[in-house]
Amino acid sequence: MFIYLKVSDLFYPLKNPYFRLMRSHTIAKYLIFCWSFFLCTILSFSLYAQSDNEGKRRLGSSYFISNTTLIPEPGKLLQRQNILFENGVITAVGRTISLPPEAQEIKGDSLFVYAGFIDMANKTGVTEPEIPEKPKDFDSSNPAPEIAGIHPHYRVSSHFLENNPHDKEWRQLGFTLAQKLPLGKGMLPGTSALYTYGQEGTNNLLAENQSLYVKFSTVGGVYPNTDLGVMAKWRDLMQNARLYKEHETRYALDKGVPRVEKNPVLAALIPVIDRKMPVLLETSDELDIQRALKIQEENELRLILTGVNEGVQLLPTLKERGIGLVLTLHLPEDKFSESSPDEAGDDFESRKERVKAAYQQSLNFAGNVEKAGIPFGLTTKHLPRGDFYKNLQLMIKNGLSEEGALAALTVNPATLLGISDMAGTVTEGKMANLLLMSDTLFSEASKVRMVIADGYVFDYSEKTDKNKKEETIWEYEAKTPGGTSRGTWKFSRNEGKWTGSVTYENPEGSGTRTAPTRTEEINADSMRFSFSVPVRGEDLEVTVSGTISGDSFSGEMKLIGYENFPVKASKKDKPKRSNEL
Repeated sequence: MFIYLKVSDLFYPLKNPYFRLMRSHTIAKYLIFCWSFFLCTILSFSLYAQSDNEGKRRLGSSYFISNTTLIPEPGKLLQRQNILFENGVITAVGRTISLPPEAQEIKGDSLFVYAGFIDMANKTGVTEPEIPEKPKDFDSSNPAPEIAGIHPHYRVSSHFLENNPHDKEWRQLGFTLAQKLPLGKGMLPGTSALYTYGQEGTNNLLAENQSLYVKFSTVGGVYPNTDLGVMAKWRDLMQNARLYKEHETRYALDKGVPRVEKNPVLAALIPVIDRKMPVLLETSDELDIQRALKIQEENELRLILTGVNEGVQLLPTLKERGIGLVLTLHLPEDKFSESSPDEAGDDFESRKERVKAAYQQSLNFAGNVEKAGIPFGLTTKHLPRGDFYKNLQLMIKNGLSEEGALAALTVNPATLLGISDMAGTVTEGKMANLLLMSDTLFSEASKVRMVIADGYVFDYSEKTDKNKKEETIWEYEAKTPGGTSRGTWKFSRNEGKWTGSVTYENPEGSGTRTAPTRTEEINADSMRFSFSVPVRGEDLEVTVSGTISGDSFSGEMKLIGYENFPVKASKKDKPKRSNEL
């Protein structure tokens, strides 16, 4: 039997006719339960409403940012503005809005408010799907689609870990929403999804099957195993998908037609053929862009190219075709400024000029795309977190306008992703995804004070004792296909800056090597850094990131352009100096 309970029943139970049917001891037990439920609810609500600098819960359902400087979209600045948002949605923006009694106020007098950043073509927190084993009668010329890296029906949402440390780190820089791409070898890893960087444990999935992710990539040892083979296989898949769709249509009209044999690969391509789903195609050079243009010409696809960093002469064609672009923030390093001609050979100067020209072209590329009138987004893929603002400033110093840089992080990706109605600008009716800065965004002195993602407030303005000197030593163990690799990480902090070194087993012989670390980001619960390993005359870029729990570290070691490998480490006591013994 269900009894409808009102708060008044807690104080005047005999007014409820159902109580009269109970015995006295049953009523007593019932009232104890009701009071317990009531008190737990009140206490829970009270705790829920307390301040939380980590944004693990909303501080309430309504917030009011008062008297702030608002940049609602690129090129527009409004002063003395108020912003009201409730339940994750902006409900009012303007000067004349008054503070509602139920809203919690965030004083914005000295703050600058921007729309939260949107990251495109991001893979942090994504795991690789399991691929079926090769059968005994395996034919490499005709492999199963999944073994050949052709699984467009795989969804990244089935392989994404929402509670991962990397997205929290990017949120701290202002990112509030990301397009997640599937991992996997081969030409068709699967479909992307959109996630907000809101509270962990809530529903942060905004959209599944957002785009089809395509690469000029092969698994190796199976067909297709060349770029030309990928092009030929793509044409074959498109043609078969059209026939599959036609067969389905005929069968729906005439049951006398033989039934369609279900094919998840071809079925997943029908939205692409119907132009309901865009294709996000990854490129690595100008030749890839030309191949992508051929694919788009043959199939009239809705095409977005990601990873673009060259091809200025192709920009007019890309604009004419309405092809979207996602530029990489992972810029090449300046490797020629400190090089020594004594160690470089007779043709050092000519090689140096070629490298310098290529480097400068990469820095100028974003500005050239803006001048061509092509809206573009940005991706942080492969980018060390500490290089984000530095590389953004490099783009600006080399031709990209500040308005163009802000557009590439807000309104442009919202347009490319088809979510302009909910993100990209600070407007009534859109998601409460906001970035609160201490100064204008591109000022060198500017700091992130708060990030609001899906209406959850993350406060990063607390002062910490960053000038405290500190030294740590970690012994690590990484699992790679070549076996177990071991070594040490040593870090020291002085006047707020971390420096460090890594020892690792020599990949070209016996013994160990030591390399300095870069972009060190270490705090109580996470660690991230990068370093370079010279192999056969080239530098292999390595990034380590993960979480810290007590004296233990668990994360991954990412080799740029290769796979990710699990790595674990334990903190060791710092050796004492002789005068400390």
